[in-house]
Amino acid sequence: MQKLIVIVILISFSFLGACNLFDGRKADERVARVGNKYLYRSDLQGIVASGTSPADSVFIIKRYIDNWVRQQVNLAQAEKNLTADLADFNRKVENYKNSLIVFSYENEYINANLDTVITPELMAEYYEKHQDEFKLRDHIVQVKYVKLPLDAPEINTVRRLVRSDSEQDLIALEEYCINHAASYFLDTESWFVFSDILRDMPINPQNTESFLRNNSFLERTDDFYRYFLNIIDYRLEGSASPIVFQSDNIKAIILNHRKQQLISEFRNDLFKNAASNGSIEIY
Repeated sequence: MQKLIVIVILISFSFLGACNLFDGRKADERVARVGNKYLYRSDLQGIVASGTSPADSVFIIKRYIDNWVRQQVNLAQAEKNLTADLADFNRKVENYKNSLIVFSYENEYINANLDTVITPELMAEYYEKHQDEFKLRDHIVQVKYVKLPLDAPEINTVRRLVRSDSEQDLIALEEYCINHAASYFLDTESWFVFSDILRDMPINPQNTESFLRNNSFLERTDDFYRYFLNIIDYRLEGSASPIVFQSDNIKAIILNHRKQQLISEFRNDLFKNAASNGSIEIY
């Protein structure tokens, strides 16, 4: 069979025999050829790490050249059999490369110029205009929750403190929980997914919506613990989400809008500058 691809590998002994592998040789000296593709001596710069022994250097370089040759043989065969679609393929590759270059540069520009400061006022303004976009996917609650060992002292006092609205009683309850509770959370400004709380309690309501509407205080026990739950407020699945529950989403949306605007202005400015300095000609 006539050879379709001619492969020539030229490696001199002086090239392989010393640590200073590239001294005194032309930078563009050909090392290997596959068809009309050449591997040059300069392409091998940096392949061998400093301090590598001569024997290891020879092995590394030979392996690199062999891999290059095999890759070029495969590429040549693929190009031969993709002739009909090669122009379109090359165009796609070129478009992808161009897109990647532009994307990387625009990312650097965004990182250097994007205003990332988002004030609470701006978040509140966005939330008010787009409340319909922030619907709850779960029931959420504001609660006081205390989980105590069965032998914990002063249960009647705890029961009263959990139900109380007094700030002083909340402080007293926290001091008690620090010393006696197995777990608790008393941050009445924060929102929690109700199903997360239920997983820690011996409660399994058949209808969660009805349960929330009809219960504000619960006390339950199991074999090891006593549980207190004061439901201060709740929002049902499908209703408008509180702004504090959506703060991360709102920040991300605002930042994304700023990115899009920044890139749009950047691209327009580039085009205007190119047009004004004569870089663009359309025939």
